[in-house]
Amino acid sequence: MPLTPFARGAGLALAAVLSFGGLGSPTAAVAAPAPVTTPCPEGTPLEADFNGDGRPELVIGADEGWTAVGNGDDTSAWTLARTGGRPLRSVDLNGDTCADAVLGPTDNDEFQELAIGTPAGLALDAIVKLAIPQADWVDGILRTLYLQASAIRHDGLSQVVVAGTKWEDESAFGWFLDVFTLDSSLTVVGTQVFDYPDGDSLSLATSGATVAVGEPYVEVKGSVSAGKVRLYTPDSTDPSKLALRTVLTQNSRGVPGTVEAGDLFGGSLAFRDGRLAIGAPGESSGRIRNADLVQPILWHEATHTYAAYRSITQDTPGVPGADEKNDRFGTDVAVGRGITAPGSYDVVIGAEESIGSRKYAGSVTVANFTRKLYRGFTQATDGIPGNPQAGDDFCQVGILRGANGVDTVMIGAPGEDSNGIEDVGRVIRSNGTKLTSRTVWTNIAVPPGLRMWGLTVGAGN
Repeated sequence: MPLTPFARGAGLALAAVLSFGGLGSPTAAVAAPAPVTTPCPEGTPLEADFNGDGRPELVIGADEGWTAVGNGDDTSAWTLARTGGRPLRSVDLNGDTCADAVLGPTDNDEFQELAIGTPAGLALDAIVKLAIPQADWVDGILRTLYLQASAIRHDGLSQVVVAGTKWEDESAFGWFLDVFTLDSSLTVVGTQVFDYPDGDSLSLATSGATVAVGEPYVEVKGSVSAGKVRLYTPDSTDPSKLALRTVLTQNSRGVPGTVEAGDLFGGSLAFRDGRLAIGAPGESSGRIRNADLVQPILWHEATHTYAAYRSITQDTPGVPGADEKNDRFGTDVAVGRGITAPGSYDVVIGAEESIGSRKYAGSVTVANFTRKLYRGFTQATDGIPGNPQAGDDFCQVGILRGANGVDTVMIGAPGEDSNGIEDVGRVIRSNGTKLTSRTVWTNIAVPPGLRMWGLTVGAGN
């Protein structure tokens, strides 16, 4: 999850009333999804293909917790949902060819909500609600829970994983991970709770049957806010339970670098097919504070082992730019395929960096997961819509999975000003081919009434 000022601000927008097709029509919540008259055919759903038409939907977050979902390439009509400023996550909860969605928290944070994919799109009029065990009332007031969630499917089970922080009077005082095990009817048949007494602002990503949890502000061997990442997989004797398999820090075997105070290792995470990208947006480069890095990890789920590749910074040979103070390289990350080379795995990396004197203008770097192939983009790059301005925050990144093995890159700039209006936002997308100097980038128009368009982009885990 990105740690940008925009994301932190949006995280305080905790309303999550759902509406379909507009801003003003809240739906009635029920305990289970309504029957679908034309079910999705059985098969493996494509990530973010909520209606089973073989194309991933566009998913873009905006101010005040709104997320817009577009039908494939058609952006003439958007479905709007409240997600509390958190990314909408695409998962397969019921094993059909329509992907399902893990939404943001409800307006009072007692529940985690799920929406089932149908041939008509997400069933936002039939929301599944999971009660959060940590929700409690003090003096008649429900204590705030800051939630983010994803899900995994394995052994015929679906498990929704919720990372949360408890707040009271603007102070965080408890951190937890809840695992809800669901049967084929999406009824909860078991709940597992992990407490993190020394955690703060957990990040979350999933791949296969593995759950990665980042604790960027945790102390490691006396270094405050050094950060760590925990990896969980199902227990071999009881697959409805998750078991901790390893803990990664910058002191872990084979991981480049050294644990240092303020690194925020695990501040952002992206995970796909065992390829884990770990952002450390507080990492210093010598005396350059908050220059930051991204660490690629190959996770072997079956053996619970890993291999660490070279860390990526803006001082890595071949990476455009240079380490500078407050670049926060790795503030947001995504893992894609076929972007730098045929069949490649790639890390898309957002940085808050300044462009000249324009602070927080932002940049995006695409790095091959294992090879020394890199491309860099700012709004000053030829072919990129717009131009770099202070506070654009051109660094929110996401992926649309391509059926041909080549993904589309999405980039959000939620601080973009337009026609004298501040923070309208901008989102652009590549044309779904390997990135070159001739790649065509398209601007995705902002739906009426939304601002900070591009606060989050994509629906990946």
